[in-house]
Amino acid sequence: MRYVNSDYIYEEKIFAKVIGGLLGGISVIMLIILLYQITVSPLGDDPTPTIFFLIMFIIFIILTLMFSRLIIRISFQSITVGFGIIKKRIPLENIENCEIDKTSAIRYGGAGIRTARVKGEWVLVYNVVGGARCVLKLKEGRFKKFVFSTKNPEEIVNIVKGQLALG
Repeated sequence: MRYVNSDYIYEEKIFAKVIGGLLGGISVIMLIILLYQITVSPLGDDPTPTIFFLIMFIIFIILTLMFSRLIIRISFQSITVGFGIIKKRIPLENIENCEIDKTSAIRYGGAGIRTARVKGEWVLVYNVVGGARCVLKLKEGRFKKFVFSTKNPEEIVNIVKGQLALG
């Protein structure tokens, strides 16, 4: 168990290699095209292509930084899971149960932030490729389950169940 500070019981950071590699690769391609456009072969006097590739490079760098790391934090009040600034915070009082996910990752439609309908229930998923996952069964809200990737599913299940028992 990793104790970070008095605010968190547990914190985990997962580098999403596939997402980071894919978005990072596109960022590098955009940078190469931008540099080529500026230094070797500008397309006439029109700056539009250069501006376009600059904007695309900036967008993909931001996406790479945001989606290349999944952060899980458990405090005494809630669980927060997020990619960059896109986070989902679930108060412990809204959690009915926590268990290791047995559903195939393919059922969720890939990595990243996903919604899926599994056995008639809406599921919100924060997923990285190849990671084990935990499922939080929720008492209320649009999504009846929240699924997220983790390196330590047993540890998270034990922490959450312990916190739920303290009530």
